Amino acid sequence: MSTPTLTDDETVLAPARPRPADGWERTVDQVAFETRRAADGADCGMAFTSAERLVACLGPDQPWVALPLGALRLLLGEAGVPRVIVDPPTAPASEEASHQDEREACRG
Repeated sequence: MSTPTLTDDETVLAPARPRPADGWERTVDQVAFETRRAADGADCGMAFTSAERLVACLGPDQPWVALPLGALRLLLGEAGVPRVIVDPPTAPASEEASHQDEREACRG
């Protein structure tokens, strides 16, 4: 599957988890974007062009947020995550193969 070319204004779905304010360390609600380790050791973010693609790759219970691709790149870049891969391949059946697939998907 080829990676689609999207503009920064196009909306994508990014795997993320809510981080509600706890009144102590976090005084405001936040979102934590999920990343994966690339083959070269760098972190990369993931984005999906549809809920079906996200579910196929990460499963039906994966939380996510919708936002413009450019905003995701900016937020992850500020956190030191240099790349975002759009529509990575779906995870294969075995756990080890899954990790290899993630590394391959995040290469560039």
